[in-house]
Amino acid sequence: MIESLSKTTALNEKSSLRPHYPALDGLRGLAILLVVFLHNFGFLHYFFFGWLGVDLFFVLSGFLITEILLNSLEEKNFLGRFYIRRVLRIFPVYFLTLAFCIWVIPQLTTFQMTYYRQNAGWFITFLQNWLFIFNPPQGNSTLLHFWSLAVEEQFYLFWPWIILLLRKPKRLQWFLVSLLVGVMLGRYLLWILHIENLAYDSFYTFTRIDGICVGSLIAILLKTHPDFFKKYTTAIVLSLAALNFLMYFINRNAETRLPFLAFIGYTTFAIMFGFLLHECITAGSKLIKLLFANHILRFFGRISYGLYVYHWPVYLLLTPVFNSIFLSVFGNENSRLMAASICSTMASIVISTASFYFLEKPFLKLKTRFS
Repeated sequence: MIESLSKTTALNEKSSLRPHYPALDGLRGLAILLVVFLHNFGFLHYFFFGWLGVDLFFVLSGFLITEILLNSLEEKNFLGRFYIRRVLRIFPVYFLTLAFCIWVIPQLTTFQMTYYRQNAGWFITFLQNWLFIFNPPQGNSTLLHFWSLAVEEQFYLFWPWIILLLRKPKRLQWFLVSLLVGVMLGRYLLWILHIENLAYDSFYTFTRIDGICVGSLIAILLKTHPDFFKKYTTAIVLSLAALNFLMYFINRNAETRLPFLAFIGYTTFAIMFGFLLHECITAGSKLIKLLFANHILRFFGRISYGLYVYHWPVYLLLTPVFNSIFLSVFGNENSRLMAASICSTMASIVISTASFYFLEKPFLKLKTRFS
């Protein structure tokens, strides 16, 4: 998922759409590992925070896409080039996986993919996050993780038009701040209304754009106010701390507890990831560079999109197979599940690596024609 920072995209540096930040590859690697460990090793209960990987992806994506849009705003065919590049990055892996899961898996396994086949139109149009809110899948989560791809594509369908319309950085800044505040207030109002049959957990999870807004805002601020973070980091951190303490005391004394993540949690984490993103970009810390510019995390960053798309279907398909294979080897069920999860994860990594070099990379090279 997300606009890839790789050696392939580095070929596009001559186009001056954006510089290449090696540490962001590592940051993306951290994001995908958080998600994979949450899904594939959730039974250990040590990776309950892995959902934060998606928010980190959103912050990265918002920054990178907005930086590209701002740098190419005055070029001819601004919108057409952006959408073509987006299609080349997202569509091949996405639709290949979608077709395989809907049409091939039922032929090879006992998996029932009727829900996804009947609602294929939602996935084809990247509207599945709304489908999950009003008609969630019952028991079959094979493509449930595609919600985040829908959130991103919906945002980026309109965001270039807004940039083209507003143009001036100050207007864009206030638009993003207003949108961020509006999202928080919208979740609050929906919680108060308590609409019947609305999957509130799904709504809070599947429609959040806090991270994308924060990442986009950072891209704009670095162009207009490069010293912004030096001046206001302390004030922002203290404000967030005060807001979180206020939320704690409200919940402590209230009869009905307010959902922390839906109200301020998603926004708080997005802003903190924004600070981490800024440190990676400016290389202001040797520790940050050491952590995120290493080859291991950067490797996972390069294959992150494919790994995000493939890892969950592969896990669901292969874990039962590996579990049966290890039945005679491990007497303990937890040991079997651990071994099966490791094998399934390794299979996902191999598939994602092959996908990057033989499927994604040829399409990424085509992007240079639209720079």
